Amino acid sequence: MTTKLNNKDYVAFARKFVKDTVENMDAKELKDFVINALHEDIQEMYDDLGQNGAFNEMIAWDQDVFADVAKDYDLTVIDDDGDIIEL
Repeated sequence: MTTKLNNKDYVAFARKFVKDTVENMDAKELKDFVINALHEDIQEMYDDLGQNGAFNEMIAWDQDVFADVAKDYDLTVIDDDGDIIEL
């Protein structure tokens, strides 16, 4: 029995694990997982780049949803050059 895989086998193992795990999840588990992963992704951008980085990450995920939510907050987003991003 081995305690370590070569890189090629590790990649194959990890991909199979992920595929089989996802196949084993129901719709609610998948939705909860994506919600948590998306929160973590946006938080990482916030930690690294502040609100503007987090906003840009949200826009990259779904610009239409971002635009709808931004209206509720009267929010204008600027790019790294200081120009207003048209939503």
